[in-house]
Amino acid sequence: MENWPNIHTKINFVIMGLLTILFFVPAFADENTEEIVESVTIIGSKDDQKNLAGSGQIISNEDLLKAMDTDIQKILTAVPGLYMRTEEGYGLRPNISIRGTAIERSAKVAIMEDGVLVAPSPYTSSSAYYFPTTGRIHSVEVLKGPAAVSQGPQTIGGAINLISTPIPNAPSGKFVQELGENGMMRTHAYYGGTSGNFGALVEVHEHESDGFDSIANVGGDTGFDKSDLMVKARYESGNHSLTFKMVDLDETSNQSYVGLSQASFNANPRLRYGATAYDKMMNDGEQTSLTYVGSFENFNVTFTSWQNDYYRDWFKVSDFNNKKAHGEQDDINELISDANNGSANAQAILDGKLPVQIEYKHNNRYYTNEGYQFSINTSLGIHDLTLGYRDMEDSESRVQAHEYADQAADGSLSPLYGYIGLNNSNNRLRESSATSYYLQDTMDFGRLDITVGYRSEDYDQRHRRWSDRAGPNLTLVRTGPADNRDTFAENDHTTQSFGATYEVNENLTLVAGFHEGMTPMFGADPEEADNTELGLRYSDGAGDVEIFYFSSEYSNLAAECTLVSGAACNPDESAVFSGGSADVEGLEFSGSWVFEGNGVSYPVALSYTSTDATFNNSSDSDYFGKVAAGDDLPYIPSSSMSLVAGFITDNGLSGNMRLIDVGSSCSLAACGTYNKIHAHTIIDLNLRKALNDSVDIYAIIENVTDDADIISRAPSEGARSQKPRTFKVGFSYKF
Repeated sequence: MENWPNIHTKINFVIMGLLTILFFVPAFADENTEEIVESVTIIGSKDDQKNLAGSGQIISNEDLLKAMDTDIQKILTAVPGLYMRTEEGYGLRPNISIRGTAIERSAKVAIMEDGVLVAPSPYTSSSAYYFPTTGRIHSVEVLKGPAAVSQGPQTIGGAINLISTPIPNAPSGKFVQELGENGMMRTHAYYGGTSGNFGALVEVHEHESDGFDSIANVGGDTGFDKSDLMVKARYESGNHSLTFKMVDLDETSNQSYVGLSQASFNANPRLRYGATAYDKMMNDGEQTSLTYVGSFENFNVTFTSWQNDYYRDWFKVSDFNNKKAHGEQDDINELISDANNGSANAQAILDGKLPVQIEYKHNNRYYTNEGYQFSINTSLGIHDLTLGYRDMEDSESRVQAHEYADQAADGSLSPLYGYIGLNNSNNRLRESSATSYYLQDTMDFGRLDITVGYRSEDYDQRHRRWSDRAGPNLTLVRTGPADNRDTFAENDHTTQSFGATYEVNENLTLVAGFHEGMTPMFGADPEEADNTELGLRYSDGAGDVEIFYFSSEYSNLAAECTLVSGAACNPDESAVFSGGSADVEGLEFSGSWVFEGNGVSYPVALSYTSTDATFNNSSDSDYFGKVAAGDDLPYIPSSSMSLVAGFITDNGLSGNMRLIDVGSSCSLAACGTYNKIHAHTIIDLNLRKALNDSVDIYAIIENVTDDADIISRAPSEGARSQKPRTFKVGFSYKF
């Protein structure tokens, strides 16, 4: 970007300085030689969680091993205040909301791995088409409330930080192999250790499946193949460490944006239309980071520089009937809507009983996300002070091409033909440059702790248009500011937070907090909300309980048009829509207990959320549709619950039952017959046997009752079902 800061130069100078410090630190390091942990956390330990000036939760490695799941959306049901929208049944592209934020692609949640933002472009395009592979993740942190101001840039709901596998102190490793129905196979292995000042780790994760949907008329694979490679290397000197991390990722998924009409769903909820047989998601990326952690006599420092590069091409049905044959519209959303409203021709086109031409689009995206950040923590008397700073750039380049196929009257498909390069699809280059900092002070007044925080976001955004039909030689064009083809915007925003904890006694702590939150919107004013929470934490040795009331008062509920939203807007226009003011309030409960009897332990964990999320004013837009004051926000159920109950014996046998119950919701504010999302319950079971200290075998049954409720109507407003009853077995070997 012209005349913008050269971030690479900044990074190089800072890294050289840190390396110099690293090799001279023995001269001024203190005598504390505690183990350095290379992964950057946002909460820390379970003890730190109890002292938070706000709500937060840690899902430990032990918790993840109990769950025995690789679907992050199921795992996060253990955290109250979080809502999920299932899409493909495997959690490849999660749709996560925290306390009522918009759910599409987790775009309004700060998603991190080891403290680094991993959304492809956090300021330019935050929709998480990439999400860290949960099967290789060591633990998960969820931060809500006023403490979330320390993360950002999305600070209304909160942040999720996934912690990668740490480098072991001693040479050790693990190998996990799973096999299951529908050709599922998962392999996870890592090995590492520390010798002297040096430590290293190599980790691989391979996960594939043939999928559980069937493709009408033509058949085909509906599964995925996803692989991750992670390498870490660490050098320690005294109380200082420098860690290099690299993640290489690759995915091919035969997934589709197209759901089902109500009639099709009733006939076979796990069907895909034949026209989607060519749909495929391909993505790959590389993440590199360098993290310095240092402990000095009076303060601690953490510094990280990173560079993330992603590419994806979701090749999928664009117009189902692009010549508008048989008197029907070409847009897939409108075609499904017409079928739901009784159009026999629309349903026949979807079923493959009428000949039409189908247009497919290469939804190519090239993303960059690079920068550096640091935090400094120190204690001065009653004050525990933290200063954080981030400088980063990100970008999204969209280069879309089209191909065609003919659907015959028997549902068969011709080979693809008629490749067209750039073709009036608002192919574009969008860039952002951002600096942010926060200051947080926790004051200790004995049993009362008060935390105040301040965050500043300063970001510039530029939107430029690639010339249409430019072929392989892309050029940027400007045809005038009126058509939004070359625009530049500067934004700055500040937020404040306040939190307090009061220790009534050794068992009971009261918590209160308030924070201003914001979410950047590309080319428009940010989304803003005032957020309040009141709660308590209780722990007596037999169990732990948290109860929180929360509210978010939105002054500007904002949304950008995307295909994943399923809204009746044109995603090529990249418009931002305002839903006006809205209120979200709810009650969160979480508790965990362990009961003992006859040599058997019975752990139980319960999470429950009750939510009321409504628009405050009436409006009419392509994104939100016709909204009446008092209408519910889309995809936010009135209640959700997760119950996990298990047993652990002395002979190494253990098991768990997980019950997830989600209340009904709607895909649109004006909830019509074909916008309803059913209340549904999912039950999963697992059983594990430790053969010795090194080898475990296990079995898992997902969706034991094999329910097939409608649990989503997006993308593309089609009905979708959860994964069917699925059985898998596995073993793990620690060495």
